[in-house]
Parts: sequence; structure tokens; C-alpha cells
Amino acid sequence: MKGTQSDATSVTLRGVTRDLTGQFQCEVSEDAPLFHTDIRHARMQVVELPKEDPQMQLDKTHITTLDSFRSVCTVGTSFPAANITWYINSKRIHRTPYQRITYRSYEGTPTFSSLEMLPHSQVLQDIYQSMPPFHTSLTVMCEISILHIYTKSVQQRILVSDLVTTISPNLLGLDGSNNRRKNNGDPDNSPLTGAARGPVVPATLLLGLLLLLLPSLWTYATPLLDRCRLPMGRVSGV
Repeated sequence: MKGTQSDATSVTLRGVTRDLTGQFQCEVSEDAPLFHTDIRHARMQVVELPKEDPQMQLDKTHITTLDSFRSVCTVGTSFPAANITWYINSKRIHRTPYQRITYRSYEGTPTFSSLEMLPHSQVLQDIYQSMPPFHTSLTVMCEISILHIYTKSVQQRILVSDLVTTISPNLLGLDGSNNRRKNNGDPDNSPLTGAARGPVVPATLLLGLLLLLLPSLWTYATPLLDRCRLPMGRVSGV
């Protein structure tokens, strides 16, 4: 402590260190002849703030609704250790089996917290149900606080797409002029509908099968033709 300054009602301490954290008290005494004395006390906390701004890293920047993701938030050395609170789209995240939060703090080292969100997280499910059907995003934020005198936050965005919207337009034959030139304007030859009709049998194979079957067909057809043919004598006698 470098020095003090005081008056009738206050004392100012300069250059304090964390060793001064603790209970402080003041004593007031009346003059003679009564000499009544009153004592009041209160706790003083000496705070050392972080010298660096908080940092956050994401393992993914683009996910689908079936993906998990992980985020790490780090803040510099402080005393006391900083509190780290997680939010996604302004919803506070609490530790659950599908919302895994870890926290680590050792004296003289940065404070660390990680967040792992699994797709079955109730918070994510609620957010996904209210999302529009096309691309949108999650805003992941970690808030750092030390008592009531220090608050900072850092946030990043994760793009989210539904599984249906991740199908390439080329696969669906929706990319316009290129598909029209390739398929000659015939929707049956498109990559989607053409493939659904099954394999195409070459015409030469069909012709070969027909030639092989012709003798057998003629063998069965000849007796039928003889039965249908009327006798000549019966016709002339009419």
C-alpha cells in the first residue's frame, strides 16, 4: 500500500494489493464523561481485473440440425477468478447431459470454460422449431463477470441449415440452362425423375430375344391356325 488519505468520515487507501482483502472496522467514541463507543465493520474485496479481453473459439462455423458443436471461452488472470456464463440466442445455457459445460480456474492462470451442445439439447430443439425453413444462425455468447465491477462478453455466429436445404440444386435438376441443354427439355431424362424409372434395356437386346422366341411362337401358332381353317368340302356343299 503506497499511502492513505483520510478525513472525518472516510479513509482512502492507495496502491492496495489482494492481501488487504478482508474485514475492516471503524470505531466511534463519545467524549467525556460518557465515552460511549460504537463499532461497525464490513468486508472489503480487492479485485485484480484481467489485462486481456476474453477470447472464444468454435470448432464449427456451419452445422445442420443433427450436428453437435463445441465452444471454448478463455479470460485472462484475475482475482477473484472470473465467472463465465453461456448463452445461445440470448437463452442462458445450464449444464445438462446434452449441454455439457466445464469450468477450470487456478490461481495465477487464465480462467477457462467449454460448452458442448448435442443436437438433443432442449435449448437447441426450441430454437430450431422457431427457425425459418432456410439458412439461419445461432449466436453463441460467453459472458465474463467479476463481482459487480467487471462485465464483458464475446460472441460468434454459427450458420445452421436444415437437412433438406443442403441438397445441391444440380442434383434436383434445378440449375436451369445447363440441365435443359443436357436433357433436351425432357423431364424424364432429368437426374431425379430419369433415375427413378430404373435401368434402360438396350434395343439390340430386345431384338435378339424376339428372334430367339419366334420359332417357338410359330410352333404353337400353326396348330391353332389349322383348327381355325374351314374344310373346303363343307364350304362347297353349302
